Amino acid sequence: MAKSEEGLVSCLRNEKVVIKHIPRENSMVGNNPKHVLYGGMAEGSVRKYVVPQLRNGQLVDVLTKEEKDYLEYYLGLQDNDLSVFKTHDNYWKKQMVVLPKEDSYLDLSNPNDYIKYKILLHNSNAIAPNLEALQTNPKATYEYVMVREDEENKVNRRRIDATKAAYKEYGKIENDADVMRVVIETITARPTAATMNLDAMANKIDELIQNDAKLFLKVVQDPMLNTKVLIRNAIEAGVISNRGGQLYLREGSVPLCSKGEPTLSVAAAFLNEPKNQELRFTIEAKVNQYKESK
Repeated sequence: MAKSEEGLVSCLRNEKVVIKHIPRENSMVGNNPKHVLYGGMAEGSVRKYVVPQLRNGQLVDVLTKEEKDYLEYYLGLQDNDLSVFKTHDNYWKKQMVVLPKEDSYLDLSNPNDYIKYKILLHNSNAIAPNLEALQTNPKATYEYVMVREDEENKVNRRRIDATKAAYKEYGKIENDADVMRVVIETITARPTAATMNLDAMANKIDELIQNDAKLFLKVVQDPMLNTKVLIRNAIEAGVISNRGGQLYLREGSVPLCSKGEPTLSVAAAFLNEPKNQELRFTIEAKVNQYKESK
């Protein structure tokens, strides 16, 4: 029985989506964009995507009920022709999206393109749903990214805004070697050289901001940052000992936590607690004595 239009809501929309291949580095090819194998995919080759399956072999339902109802009506199909549970002449078993290395375009006002779009969305290990997902959670398995009209401009604007904010925050710490050192070590997860001066740290921070301004902002705006700087200085002064990433007062081997393991974040929160301010002041005094003696 054919569907009637009554009560149906269109899922189609006046929107274009570009499917862009995500290039991968290839040690044999390098970064030569003119090479036929540049980006880990040969010129003229394609990748194919179908409706994914659940563990029991059942096809994933890529459409909502409302989408299925509307598209059956729009395409002139019978009731449940778009059901993934259909045993005979299953529509979805014949659907395949073929993507080349070059950009592909989908018009979401076109029902066939909309269906391809939904299939790609559900191939979530291989297809990034948007640029933001690619940048904030870049899965190693991503092969393509879906980019909406004007999304690149919006993402670039957010990147520029984050970069501006990052340099503004840097201006607040540019003369504080202790803070700069902790920021660098937090982002790189590596200790800085004792001989690293302010100029060298400034160059490194510039590199970190250009690489990931949002991460820099997250670290430099951490409300625990000053306490983490104190802890690092206390380790250098021999007031706190670092035992495989766990922090203890050297005197008495007291863990810097109320419960759990005294990691850096836990120890910083511990020293920020009002009840532990006397301990914090004592540590600060010993660190200052150490600095004055140098």
